Amino acid sequence: MNLVLAVDLGGTKIYSALVGPGEQILRRDVRPTEAALGQKRVIANILASLEAVTPAGALRDGSILALGVGAPGPLDPVTGRIIFAPNLQWRDVNLKEILQNALGLPVFLENDANLAALGEHLYGAGRGHDHMVFITVSTGVGGGLVLNGEIYSGAFGGAGEIGHMVVAPGGPVCSCGNRGCLEAVASGRAIKQRAVELISAGNGNKILHLAGGSPDEADAPAVTRAAQEGDPEAKEILETAGSYLGLAIANICTLLNPSLFVIGGGVARGAGMFLLDPAEKEAHLRVLPAFRESLKIVPAALLGRAGVLGAAAYARRKLAERG
Repeated sequence: MNLVLAVDLGGTKIYSALVGPGEQILRRDVRPTEAALGQKRVIANILASLEAVTPAGALRDGSILALGVGAPGPLDPVTGRIIFAPNLQWRDVNLKEILQNALGLPVFLENDANLAALGEHLYGAGRGHDHMVFITVSTGVGGGLVLNGEIYSGAFGGAGEIGHMVVAPGGPVCSCGNRGCLEAVASGRAIKQRAVELISAGNGNKILHLAGGSPDEADAPAVTRAAQEGDPEAKEILETAGSYLGLAIANICTLLNPSLFVIGGGVARGAGMFLLDPAEKEAHLRVLPAFRESLKIVPAALLGRAGVLGAAAYARRKLAERG
C-alpha cells in the first residue's frame, strides 16, 4: 500500500503520522515529549504515539514499508545515533537501533529541521527552489539545508545547526553551553527569558497581564499577544529576536547564496511579521549588496506538517536507494 510511518520528535511534543503517497497524512497523533522525565519516558511516548497511528496488524502484514524519524541533533544519520540533543538532554543515544528493534521496520533518522526543510521543499513554500534554507523558530532554533534538491547533512551529519551559530558574542548562555548562539537570543525560550527579566525589573505590565499575572507564563505567545495589542515593550522583544535572526540569515546567504529562506516553527508562526519584518530588514542591511535583490524570506506553508511529510519522503528515498 506504499505506507510509511513518520515521527517528528521535538523538545516539547511528538508528532507521529501514517503517510500515504505524496503528502497524504492518513492518521496523526500529537502528544507531549515529557523530556524532563528522562530518555525511557520519551521513547515510551514515541512508541505509544506510533501505535496510535498504526492500523491493527499493519506491522506484520508488510503494508508499512519503513519509519522516518526527524530528531534534534547533532546526530549521525548513517548509524542513527543522536550525538547530543540539548532540548532532550540526550547524549549518545542510538534511536534508530532502539526503534528498529521495537518495531521490526527499517528506520531512517535525520535531523528534524533537515526533514522539515525537505517537506517544505517538496510540498510547501520551497517548491521549485533547489537551493533553500529552512529555519525553525520554536522552543529552540533549528535549521535545514536543501542544496541541489537534496538534504545537505555535512561530513558528519551536523550541517544546518543554525541555532548554534554565534550571533551575539558574550551574550546569554545557550542550552549547548556556549554563549550568544542564535537559539539563546531568538528562540521561544529566549523570548520568554527576556520577558521574565523585564517583569522582574518592574516593567512588562501588559505582558504580565496577558500571562495571567504569572511571570512563569510570560512566554512567547503572551509576548506576541501583547505586541498585537500595541505594547511597545513586547514589540521590542520580538524586534530584537528578529534582528538576530536576520543577522544569521545574512551570514548564511553570504556563505551559501540560496534562492529562498523559509521560516517556520510555532514561535515564528505566532509572531508573524513582528519577527519576520525586523529579520528581513536586518538581513538586507547586513548581506552583501550583490545578494540583496535575490534575498527572499517567506513563512513556511505546511505549519506543523512539514516534519512528518519530510520524514516520510526521506524514508521513501532511502528505501529507493537500497533498491
